[in-house]
Amino acid sequence: LANHSNVSIEDVKSLANFRIFFSVFHALINNAGLRGNIFYDEFLILDDYKEVWNVNMCGVIRVTQTFRDLIKKSRGRIVICGSAITMFPTAGGGPYSVSKFGVQAYCTIVRQELRPYGVDVIEIIPGSFQSGMQSAERLTKMIDEVWYRAPQKLRDEFGQDYNERAKKFTNELQQNIVEQDTTWVIDAYYEA
Repeated sequence: LANHSNVSIEDVKSLANFRIFFSVFHALINNAGLRGNIFYDEFLILDDYKEVWNVNMCGVIRVTQTFRDLIKKSRGRIVICGSAITMFPTAGGGPYSVSKFGVQAYCTIVRQELRPYGVDVIEIIPGSFQSGMQSAERLTKMIDEVWYRAPQKLRDEFGQDYNERAKKFTNELQQNIVEQDTTWVIDAYYEA
């Protein structure tokens, strides 16, 4: 069962309840993710954080709470996509990093709470993979948007060439850390 943006969580739960009548609801997979804006915290606004938290952290909580009773009945499993960013948070990754630390904590809490019911809670922690979030064009556009909405005084403090240096650094970093082959992550989901 997939929760697409045009289908409510309640619609998916109704379908799941119908299917449970005929079989067992074995697993819940929380895989939604949003990178959001990346830049030094001075350039970010609270809405940058809220946008990412709403998908990455609150989305996981909403979906898990919606389906928890069905998973408890089947003694199934909940699989949640975390991030390797929790092992090495870096400057400029505030909203995404904080959201994934929240997901990690939530996984730990729910794992402890559901263990007595025979439910496994598994966190998949992938690194950086080629996806729409990693598009050089999207990253460049995002950096420009964050830079140009900042007050002139802040841009002057960092230097007028900082925006271009940030885009160059980000593009070079992407070439060195973004993995093209997603096979092992897909395999991890199957193993979970």
